[in-house]
Amino acid sequence: MNKKILKTISSYEGVKSNLKGQDIIKFIAKTLPNQPGVYQMEDNEGNILYIGKAKNLAKRVINYTSLNNLTRRLQRMVSLTKKMNFVVTNTEIEALLLECNLIKRYKPRFNIILRDDKSFPYILINKEYKFPRLQKYRGSKKINGDYFGPFVSPSVADYTLVALQKAFLLRSCSEGTFKNRSRPCLLFDIKRCSGPCVNYIDESKYKESIDDAKKFLKGNTKKIEKKLSSKMKWASKNQMFEEAARLRDRIKSVNQIQKYQSVYIKEMRNIDIFAIKIKAGKSCIHGKFYRNGSNYGNKSFFPSHEDNTEEREILESFLYQFYADKEIPPKILVNIDASYFKEVEKTLIQKNKLKTKILKPKSGEKLQHILLAEKNALESIKLKKTSLETHHSALNALSKLLNLKNKINRIEVYDNSHTFGKNSVGVMVVADKEGLSPKNYRKFNIRYDLEDKKISRVDDYYMMQEVLSRRLAKINQNEKLNIPDIIIIDGGKGQFNSVLKILNKFKLNNIKLLSVSKGPNRNAGREIIHLENRNINLKPNDSLLHFIQRLRDEAHRFAITAHRSKRSKSSVQSIFDEIKGIGPKTKKALLIHFGTVQKVKSASLSELKKIKTIPVKKLEHIYEFFNG
Repeated sequence: MNKKILKTISSYEGVKSNLKGQDIIKFIAKTLPNQPGVYQMEDNEGNILYIGKAKNLAKRVINYTSLNNLTRRLQRMVSLTKKMNFVVTNTEIEALLLECNLIKRYKPRFNIILRDDKSFPYILINKEYKFPRLQKYRGSKKINGDYFGPFVSPSVADYTLVALQKAFLLRSCSEGTFKNRSRPCLLFDIKRCSGPCVNYIDESKYKESIDDAKKFLKGNTKKIEKKLSSKMKWASKNQMFEEAARLRDRIKSVNQIQKYQSVYIKEMRNIDIFAIKIKAGKSCIHGKFYRNGSNYGNKSFFPSHEDNTEEREILESFLYQFYADKEIPPKILVNIDASYFKEVEKTLIQKNKLKTKILKPKSGEKLQHILLAEKNALESIKLKKTSLETHHSALNALSKLLNLKNKINRIEVYDNSHTFGKNSVGVMVVADKEGLSPKNYRKFNIRYDLEDKKISRVDDYYMMQEVLSRRLAKINQNEKLNIPDIIIIDGGKGQFNSVLKILNKFKLNNIKLLSVSKGPNRNAGREIIHLENRNINLKPNDSLLHFIQRLRDEAHRFAITAHRSKRSKSSVQSIFDEIKGIGPKTKKALLIHFGTVQKVKSASLSELKKIKTIPVKKLEHIYEFFNG
């Protein structure tokens, strides 16, 4: 990419400081090149209003000066514009990718933002090993292997993975586990693996199973079914009934995948379907995804946008962002006139280097799929609305309980987890106006003040104080950080008072604090809500109590998950941490080769030297550490 420095409007000579809106855009448009690139509009305070891409920067930006041709939303955006930045790129594709990255990063007010932009899982046949591994995979395609997906629904990916194991008996274990097996694992006993780790199947036959799995995932299901069926008949004919029964079960697994995933429509082997609906100012895009004749799941997306934004504009922006980092199918069906998406189609073709058509079906089974997607979109909006109404009702009830004058925008819930003081972790869970906000969750590794000998490693009060001190100190240092309206902690009056000291220390007394302690006999529904001057016992069936319980339980879940992860890592790698000069890569290489820490400790120097990726001097150092 041509990484040119962003040119700000203030850098141009002859610009009057009082220029704004339409006038400032007219001025800047005259200076822009007739090249592809990305433009950025800012308001008086430097907040980014909008980020867009253009095939021709000069022609695109000048369009904003014709106010009569703009929607009310864009007119308002133009009126607020005080500055403009731009980046010139080599191609339109580069501009598209840069635009998507910048939108994700800055989330401009007037852009349509795809919030559910998560990495979808793939099924990967990992070819980096002698016996390729079948696994679920997320992330960039750096591993050498065959990728099948994406699966929009993780549950569909999991179901398919298990069914493939049953049908083709492929290994799913890590390389470290695989190399250090002396006998087959449970997966072999339950007929989900052929036991290549202990040579129960030779390399050529395993490769045949891999090839069959690939063919199946590419949609050649009938050939695979026919092949397995003929093997079953041969085994039965030769009175090899146990083998015939195993083949029968494999055929059953193949049929299950087909039944679960098959599409009975011609020309729908590789196709995506999107239908957008807007109701009460809330938009939803429901997507259905098919690859190699199989259903790879469906998902509802809720893009954020300004009011009065048109459906076609939302869908157009969604398609650009959605396919910025994903494979594009040959056909995309939409519920809006396809003529609006000619530019999108052209851009996707350039990116994919393959012909892609965006169509709106008029009749037949494809239209039925579109109508069903529209129905699902409306139902998703309804469910989202109901969920939001319940959430807002709970926020209002909590605001009333705490006598708050302003609406609640942010709630932070804190908890910690440890095992007798070891692997201590504190967490922060966040809820905003839309519900739980996982992207704002935070983990804190408890550091302890080792100079203070009075501190106990099992002191929950201290742990909570440390976490809150670190969090609130950041607020004092940076005023732009989100300040919570309410802090909820798990604990009784003691925990409440310890955290209150921290709030007083940082002079953040405007933040409301409450703690939740177990009631009599630790019964759920009998919790006590602790406030500064009073304690409250809500009724067991009170919706506000259920809301507080959900927040507390989510903090519990997140804390326990974080603690278990830390404990697992430390239990495996703690012994290596005592060896100077041993980093994460070396630890990983040792564990992959030997499988366990104990085997590394008992290994001879000659056995250690078999690891070619680690320098000999470092291996000698490891050997000396364990053998004196």
